[in-house]
Amino acid sequence: MNDVSDLISLTEAAKRAGVARNTMHRAAKNGAVKAVQLGRDWFIYASDIERWKREVYRPDMAIRFPVKKEDNDEQKE
Repeated sequence: MNDVSDLISLTEAAKRAGVARNTMHRAAKNGAVKAVQLGRDWFIYASDIERWKREVYRPDMAIRFPVKKEDNDEQKE
């Protein structure tokens, strides 16, 4: 599991997991997914992504912001 050749970028890990980059970044910082930080960049162990999705990740974890209506929409009747 700790093989350097198994490391992928945070962006690539998010794509493979089908989640937002911020979600993967949060998982790496919290230790939920096996990752290493080199300087400012995070690298995720590709072999741990599926385990994280199966055991830890929940779609309702994402922060949802209400959709803001445009001012023009409010004026239309």
